[in-house]
Amino acid sequence: MSQPDAFLLSLVERFQRPGVIGLAVTGSYSRGAQDRYSDVDLDIFVNELPKEDYTLRIFDGKLVSIKYIRLADEFSSLSKPESAIWSVQGLRQMRILWDESGEIHRLQQAAFDFKWEALQPAADAYAVEQLMGCAEEAQKIMGGLLKGNESKVLYAAWGMFKSLSFAAATQAGLMIDSENRIFSMMEEHFKDSHPGWVRAFRLAFGMDVEAGKPAFVTRGLASLDLYEETARLFKDIITADHREVIENTLQLIASFKQSYPHA
Repeated sequence: MSQPDAFLLSLVERFQRPGVIGLAVTGSYSRGAQDRYSDVDLDIFVNELPKEDYTLRIFDGKLVSIKYIRLADEFSSLSKPESAIWSVQGLRQMRILWDESGEIHRLQQAAFDFKWEALQPAADAYAVEQLMGCAEEAQKIMGGLLKGNESKVLYAAWGMFKSLSFAAATQAGLMIDSENRIFSMMEEHFKDSHPGWVRAFRLAFGMDVEAGKPAFVTRGLASLDLYEETARLFKDIITADHREVIENTLQLIASFKQSYPHA
């Protein structure tokens, strides 16, 4: 028995107990891609969550990320586009360690049987709602830039980057195979069809920098660009109930850029 397999078997012996439906590892250990700095992602499937449903522990010198998951919640994740982009590939790749009743294998098969097309309308609605919701962050960024308030700009830019990036990934139906690859997957997907979105995306998060500007100014302006580029990305799916807020925000951004000296 190899060293990783022996260690995983020891986790089964440690956590196989009443109330536990099944045990599995995800992440690098499920793909056989772990290195000396990899943590072990252990999913413990249950019907009822304990009070402490997530923690970290050291076993045999390895960092183990312990997450309790309600089986019903994991099935439900396959029916929501914003969670399906994360869960489908993870469930397909997971290494089942113990599954006495067969329920975890049934869950994994549901992930293999998953089809994205039925979720596209919900993905479009989710994406546009996120765009609309970032109107508040856009106004905070503009106000913060005018006052030179670094903290205000960066906090709002961080929120906008996260919301718009995952909105774009959800709308595109990107199946994330590793959280370590999420940003490179987005860049690869959009670089040819929407290079302006990729440029704003990289600047907004600080992956690229601009000489001669404070970092918070670059990231704030890039976040406003990201809002505009995401609106272009979603132009054919923006619904009437969100159109007024989105269009008003785009007008405010355009006006701000005309008067702001660093734009």
